[in-house]
Amino acid sequence: IVDSNETISITTPIPLATTVQNAGTGVASSTTLRFYWSGDASIATTDTPLCTTGVAVPALAAGSSQSLSQDCPVPPSQTLGTTYYVGACVVTVPYEADAGNNCSDGVAVSITTSYFDWRVQGDISLSPDMVEPDGTLTLATTVQNAGTAAAVATTVSFYWSEDASISTADVRLCTAGVTVPPLSAGSVSSLSQDCVVPASQTAGATYYVGACVATVTNELNSNNNCSAGVAVTIHTFDWVVQGGISVDNTVATSEPIGISPLTARFATRAQNAGAGAAGETTLRFYWSEDVFITPADTPLCTTGVVVPALAAGSSQSLSQDCPAPPSQTIGTTYYVGACVITAPLEAEVGNNCSAGVAVSLNTFDWVVQGDISVDNTVGSSETISIAPLVQLGATVQNIATEAASATTLRFYWSEDDSIATTDTPLCTTGVAVPALAAGN
Repeated sequence: IVDSNETISITTPIPLATTVQNAGTGVASSTTLRFYWSGDASIATTDTPLCTTGVAVPALAAGSSQSLSQDCPVPPSQTLGTTYYVGACVVTVPYEADAGNNCSDGVAVSITTSYFDWRVQGDISLSPDMVEPDGTLTLATTVQNAGTAAAVATTVSFYWSEDASISTADVRLCTAGVTVPPLSAGSVSSLSQDCVVPASQTAGATYYVGACVATVTNELNSNNNCSAGVAVTIHTFDWVVQGGISVDNTVATSEPIGISPLTARFATRAQNAGAGAAGETTLRFYWSEDVFITPADTPLCTTGVVVPALAAGSSQSLSQDCPAPPSQTIGTTYYVGACVITAPLEAEVGNNCSAGVAVSLNTFDWVVQGDISVDNTVGSSETISIAPLVQLGATVQNIATEAASATTLRFYWSEDDSIATTDTPLCTTGVAVPALAAGN
């Protein structure tokens, strides 16, 4: 088959040759011959076949023989300097007289010290080590030919794994790998690639990234072609309303807010309390009957306030002028708070709302203070003349705790002592009442 005790290169195909004979007395049908690699001199079909396919053996007459040859690579991961054996077996065919003599003896060979061996040198480097769920990683590694002979070109690919043990069974990070050029013995090549994080990763979880160089035919050892994994964490952002909110309508927090004017200014701070950057979202102020604020409460404005994208730990002051909801009960205590809208992949969504700040509604209250006076030179309740004109007077008061805007007072003529605006007005126009502070 080969010269006994021949030294062969792990990087070069072995030229194999043998002769097959029909040692019987009848014509033999065609069959197949295969060459085998073995750890001992006893060759069998259970040994390692040296080529993917065998060699066709034609039909042979009794006593005839046929010379056959095939160039086959050395199996991967063989030990340098170790003695192996090469032999051949012809496939048994039906009605063969003796199937026990279909294999040759093994011919001893040993592996030369000339070989190549691709490997990833050390760990890979990656940037950043915390990344958005759909972010891009910059990956770099060094590939080495650790053998004693020149290595042909190959490919290095980066992989995403849930553990630190990297293999080609893990998720490849880029569609195509990076070409590694042919390298002389002991040489290295530095390579890099920008790859997107696989979809649907868990915020806050730790994953691992590594590299594997593709195995090449006749490589000495294919078991050292992958690096160990380097940890990378998916960013965690976390929107919170920082502290409480403030209500500014010229009164202190927890005091009444007026329904006239209807609008008060509400302010708070939104914070990204996580370890990763947060994208833009929205904050809304809410009106509630209890201190527990949720998005199910009544929003105070039709639209919310835009919260810009924030780096980890950053916060943003926000405010909005909103009216109190209609049909609220004067003097009742309500609560105002804020909620920032939950964003996809947010680490914690249970802390997106503030506690409620107590407010109550108040208003102004116009009254005519006491009875009116009638002055036409006679006393009140006496007879008055329809000529000359009657002079009428009254005192108007804002009896509530809020300032009142300007209004109008009218005098009325009635047939009973219950005065209403349905009675007859005494003058074509009323009397202007100026804006009054509370109690004036």
